[in-house]
Amino acid sequence: MSEGKREGNLEDERVDETPLQREEPSGEGKRTRRGAMARLKEEAESLRGEVARLKVEMEETKDRWMRAVADLENYKKRCARELEESHRYGNENLLREILPILDNMERALNHTQNAGNGEAFLEGVQMIHRQFLSALERCGVRSVKALHEPFDPSRHEAMIQVESPEHDPNIVVQELEKGYLLHDRLLRPAKVTVSKRFEG
Repeated sequence: MSEGKREGNLEDERVDETPLQREEPSGEGKRTRRGAMARLKEEAESLRGEVARLKVEMEETKDRWMRAVADLENYKKRCARELEESHRYGNENLLREILPILDNMERALNHTQNAGNGEAFLEGVQMIHRQFLSALERCGVRSVKALHEPFDPSRHEAMIQVESPEHDPNIVVQELEKGYLLHDRLLRPAKVTVSKRFEG
């Protein structure tokens, strides 16, 4: 084989070589590469640990969320039950106050039938009336002041207007039906007759 041909083959062989094959890294280069690989392994381990920690945290958060949802559902059901009971038994205290009045009314009726005395019956009815008012007061119900008071549209309902020489205009001169308050809330306005200016 000629010298020129051999040189050509050597050049071909050199072209096929990679740069890594051509130059072996020095000892320092190998150490640098090993250090980089070690750092990458450490980072990978750290990331795996972080992923595992986040998975645990996610499971705990999911568990807390599911418990909170269950608690909320139980709370809603409890509120619905309490609301239903409130509607059903809300008048329990008032009815408990009224029952003794009903007992007294039955006693008065029995006494009247047996004695035939109208006066005893009247006394019995008056006693029941007082007891009724007392029971309502204990439940927070009181009557609206109306008679001889200035007309108040927030508490009185004017049914009739009459001329009255004895009263100033807009004074309640007659109470046709009592009004009542429950604490500070109007249950029913008083139906009244109101004076107007006397034209005579």
